[in-house]
Amino acid sequence: MSGAGIQAAGTTSAGFGTSDPATAPEGAILRDTQTGGSFGARLIDPRTRAYVLDEYGRILGMNDVRQAVQLSILTEQGSSVVTSMGQRLRSIQRVTPNFEKQVLAVLTEAVQPLVAQGLIEVVGFRSFAAGDGSNGLPRGAVYGRFLWRDLTTKQEYTELV
Repeated sequence: MSGAGIQAAGTTSAGFGTSDPATAPEGAILRDTQTGGSFGARLIDPRTRAYVLDEYGRILGMNDVRQAVQLSILTEQGSSVVTSMGQRLRSIQRVTPNFEKQVLAVLTEAVQPLVAQGLIEVVGFRSFAAGDGSNGLPRGAVYGRFLWRDLTTKQEYTELV
């Protein structure tokens, strides 16, 4: 059999040669909605625990340290591939007069690796709010606010737990 009937696909993107470069996406990847710059981590909505997209379907961003804190306090310990990561809030059996101190201790333990790395410091824990459907929280759910400071930016944050 001769090679006369076989032809190469040429220099098209499906053939041989150097392919054309992909079109670069417009706008910042992991965009900061306030500055238009880019962050290093995907923005997580603490209420839905889903990644946040803008009106064009692009992934919005957030500070790496803040995402690490959110993942640490929103993940139930033992439910992740990293079995030591997360909080043990289910270990608190009853609501007692020192309930908020117990919650703070559990959440502080969850972020301890970030504290040990010098990335954050725990400021405290504040107020519980019961969801009633009109305050943006699901009816029957109870939430508190975990307060912490990002030592890389000196900014203080409040996370809904």
